[in-house]
Amino acid sequence: MRTLFAMSVLLATCACQQKVSVPTSQDLIGNRQLLAVWQTKCDTGDYSQLGATEKTEMCSSTQDATTSVAQIESGKKESDFFKASTLRK
Repeated sequence: MRTLFAMSVLLATCACQQKVSVPTSQDLIGNRQLLAVWQTKCDTGDYSQLGATEKTEMCSSTQDATTSVAQIESGKKESDFFKASTLRK
């Protein structure tokens, strides 16, 4: 009887867990607030304590988006610097 009860509790617990919808890199690039939330979750929050495989599944799009945003911002700075340099002459 105890085994049956323990199994039913375990089954109920597993059935109640919902699959998390992970945003794509494009979604995160387009929404900087969402990117900031997911960076926090992956660095110090909900997903920071996961194993390597699970963390990769949950946070790979966040890492890709962070890299892309940094490259976009760097490109804008370089473009602005080049534009300012050529206008001075």
